[in-house]
Amino acid sequence: MTKIKRITPTDFRGQFMSEMSTDFAILRTPVQIHDIGKTSGFIKVPTPLHRPEFNFIVHITRGSAKQQVDANLVSIKENEILFVRQGNVTSLKEVSPDAAGYMILFEDQTLSQLLSKQELIKLFSANTIIHLSEESSVWLTSLFELLSIEIYYPNPNLGVCYSLLQAGLQKILTSSKELNKSINRGAEITFNFKELVYRYYLKHKSVLFYAGELSVSENYLHRCVKETIGESPKEWINKVSVLQSQLLLQDLTKSISEIAFELNYGDPSYFGRLFKKITGVTPSEYRIAFMQDLSE
Repeated sequence: MTKIKRITPTDFRGQFMSEMSTDFAILRTPVQIHDIGKTSGFIKVPTPLHRPEFNFIVHITRGSAKQQVDANLVSIKENEILFVRQGNVTSLKEVSPDAAGYMILFEDQTLSQLLSKQELIKLFSANTIIHLSEESSVWLTSLFELLSIEIYYPNPNLGVCYSLLQAGLQKILTSSKELNKSINRGAEITFNFKELVYRYYLKHKSVLFYAGELSVSENYLHRCVKETIGESPKEWINKVSVLQSQLLLQDLTKSISEIAFELNYGDPSYFGRLFKKITGVTPSEYRIAFMQDLSE
């Protein structure tokens, strides 16, 4: 069984920032931070579609950027924050020449230490873009500057780093109207369902499996997910599978039929129809476009 290539923070730097000046230290801490104004010129845009093995925040204070998150193309503008959850398929599509702000990468274990489950759900169940007041954005910029100074010390104090990141996350949670709403049971079930799909989508395509894991009925799961994200559980499972299959299609040694079977779709033609329905192109058209991008 082919494993989807997961990108660690160090991989991200090596694969997408290979022209990075040697003046920039390679970070090996569970939390990493990059100044967008200093680093964006070294990132080869658009980056290939990848599946990060970390969560990350993009905080834009000037200019703009565009990021693909799963099937959505998201624009981030001044005083906005993008959260990308570990397990999403993502790609940086554009960065404006005048862009400024910070990108903060952090491992899942770090996140669960800093936030309660309810706070996690709030952050990742909301729309991926969070709008901040200018005052909150300036406050966060000062905090991220401190975090950057601490992390780039020869022997950074991780306790200080975690405390600063936790303060930043709390500021985001309390500053955003979207995140101040209380979490209902449906949103919690949907969050847990999505986490399970990212973990098990290769083997398990049936809604019954996920309902069983969550100890709820199929009907209740369907109602929760449909009300929260506007899609049925089955649609979401297929969507995640197809989006992850784009990464497998980048391996040109495998046929489309082989990839369909590896994703547990017994009928490659059904997989092809599903792929086109979700992405707008056939698997072979996607692969041709990917090969053209490689040759440019």
